[in-house]
Amino acid sequence: MKWIITYLTSSIGKKQIMGCTGAFLALFIFGHMCGNFQLLNFDQASAQASYNAYTEFLTGFNPLHFPIKMIYLVELVLVAAFALHIFLAVTLKIENKKARGNVGYEVNARKGKKTFATFTMIWSGLFVLGFLVQHLMMLKFGEHYLYMNDKGEIVRDMWLTTIQMFANPGWAAFYVISMFVIGVHLFHAISSAFQTMGIAHQKWTPIIDIAGIVYSVVVALGFGITAVAAFYLSGQPETQALIEKSRALQPQYEQQKAKMDAEKKASFVIPSIGEVQVSLNIEK
Repeated sequence: MKWIITYLTSSIGKKQIMGCTGAFLALFIFGHMCGNFQLLNFDQASAQASYNAYTEFLTGFNPLHFPIKMIYLVELVLVAAFALHIFLAVTLKIENKKARGNVGYEVNARKGKKTFATFTMIWSGLFVLGFLVQHLMMLKFGEHYLYMNDKGEIVRDMWLTTIQMFANPGWAAFYVISMFVIGVHLFHAISSAFQTMGIAHQKWTPIIDIAGIVYSVVVALGFGITAVAAFYLSGQPETQALIEKSRALQPQYEQQKAKMDAEKKASFVIPSIGEVQVSLNIEK
């Protein structure tokens, strides 16, 4: 047990845990980007259907039949991983500064293998944190619309919430800039994570560095292109007509959802003791 505490409180332990949480978050970001590609459809009625089906799958996915929605557990893990990643990054930054004291390096550290991404890691990380908080506030806790899928179920219309978000030119521009910052952060973070985990070799390190560059560019461009395309599509007459139609149907969807919820609640009513007794007598 003592060795675990020693490892967790050591500099290398903190760096490795930070690398693992960063790798986990990088995978999540890539999956999120792929999901957003469903917005890239000139037939926005199809985009509305597919994007809402995608988000409904994520929120309703519960193969282990947990008593609460699995999405809440996933969100909890993501928040914990991100909070731990930021905490360790800040902690290591402070510890490194204290270790150096007021004595500067004799050699300019910016020379050699140091890059712009290296020196902005902590600041780009904090920027990403602020962006994610704002992003979640706008999507998860933003305007709530309803949508009827092809099964006749009333679900949340995340397409409408998302497309309206990107329809704002200020937010769309800020989103694209934020994706550039995330790309810069990932540019150094990926290669740094592999080195911290001890996966550094004269042969493999250049390949890992190239893979990190490709990944960061793909993620930044993928999200950025989605934002620009969504902004463009949101202003098209067909999309505007679909938005107005979806808004006009909200009162009807709200009534249908209330009725469905009431029927679902009634189906789970526990029978009284008297009803159980009558049922037993009938069976006898």
